[in-house]
Amino acid sequence: MTLKLLDLYNTAATQEWSMYDNDALSGDELEKSLILALNKAITEILYSYPFNFRERTHIILTIPGEKSYEQPVGLIKQDAYGNYMVKLNSACMKLVKNPELLDSKKGIPNSFYINKDKINFYPVPAEQSIITIDYTTLAIGENSEGDEIFALKDEDDTINVPAHLEELFKNAVIARAMLNSISAESDENYSAYKKQSETAYRLLVKYSKGVGHEKAVKI
Repeated sequence: MTLKLLDLYNTAATQEWSMYDNDALSGDELEKSLILALNKAITEILYSYPFNFRERTHIILTIPGEKSYEQPVGLIKQDAYGNYMVKLNSACMKLVKNPELLDSKKGIPNSFYINKDKINFYPVPAEQSIITIDYTTLAIGENSEGDEIFALKDEDDTINVPAHLEELFKNAVIARAMLNSISAESDENYSAYKKQSETAYRLLVKYSKGVGHEKAVKI
């Protein structure tokens, strides 16, 4: 099973007290308010915890004389010692704190800095080499063409979640979306959805940790 917007939408629409039709067949029948609620729930859940399925590796092939390159759309990871996971030949590069003080120099890059939306290497690469960047993606899924997306818009848009976590993630998203849609905590449905949301989230975190970490999150 692959989690698609249309499936999430129809499942959410079947929830108790929901005001939406639960038999949408295409994107033309989706109501924007529920799509917004689902997207809000998805980002709140995905960005609240460093789920390992959000980890990616960005590869850069350097060009002699070129210092600036596209950086990954996400957060660059750090190892246990605080080193950024920007690596050349498995060695982590250092972060330059004051790039304006650097002189003009070419060679084998050993450090990096961010300038606007580009990642820059120093010394400026004198030859072709491969630099890898381990990062946590901000993308939540893909569209039908395989492009990364940061919000679900079309019926066939999918979420990047491993197959064994799809049902847990689906439950967590729907419960959070329903909770966020309730205007007041005094509403009779609020406490029930709050409990559902918290339980579903804890289960998702627990089983996303993998072997050896099952007891790390208590329910």
